[in-house]
Amino acid sequence: MLNISISPEAETRLRAKAAAAGVDVTAYATRQLELLVAPPRSLKEISGEVGEAFKNSGISEGELAAFLEAEKHKMRTERRRGVGGGNGSK
Repeated sequence: MLNISISPEAETRLRAKAAAAGVDVTAYATRQLELLVAPPRSLKEISGEVGEAFKNSGISEGELAAFLEAEKHKMRTERRRGVGGGNGSK
């Protein structure tokens, strides 16, 4: 069993995050600590099917970056105009 002390401010933030996740603070803190000490996951484990699809697509990382950047700007423009499910208020 491990007992730790944290600052009141950190405890407040931890409790808020646990509440937002819908779990009790002990379970939340336990999971966060377990993630912190877990061995690093491979890119393949993290990216899953998306990474495999990119690998098989034949496009370069630069091309993907340019595509994503263009899509980001397109989405922001649409959001400013109130297109695509935004509330249009601004």
